[in-house]
Amino acid sequence: MDAMEPIVAVVVSDLMFQPRITEGLRAIGADARIADTAGSAEAALGEGLAAMVIDLHAEGIDAPALIARAKAAGARVLAFGRHTDAAALRAARQAGAEAVVARSQLVEELPALLRALLEPSPTPPAA
Repeated sequence: MDAMEPIVAVVVSDLMFQPRITEGLRAIGADARIADTAGSAEAALGEGLAAMVIDLHAEGIDAPALIARAKAAGARVLAFGRHTDAAALRAARQAGAEAVVARSQLVEELPALLRALLEPSPTPPAA
């Protein structure tokens, strides 16, 4: 693997959804790493992550706390959850995720969302 590939942890316990996300990441040149337990998600933070994709309803994961730790480690975060769970979506935004979307939006817009996640942050204009 190219050492320059951005590393992206995929914190998704849904075995039907994991491959869709990891394949999407690999298609845009990212090194996707499955982190489907609290322990593996924590371990991923020490790997120099560029980003993390978090299912807000992944089993055994405190998503807002993990988002905050990922942000502190310098990783960008894409979080997704049920559109009916406004509290979880709001908590992810408050924890600092760059993008928070409903699961249906993730399915419809996955390639664009993943590309946006890995784009460099815009540089503010010089004063």
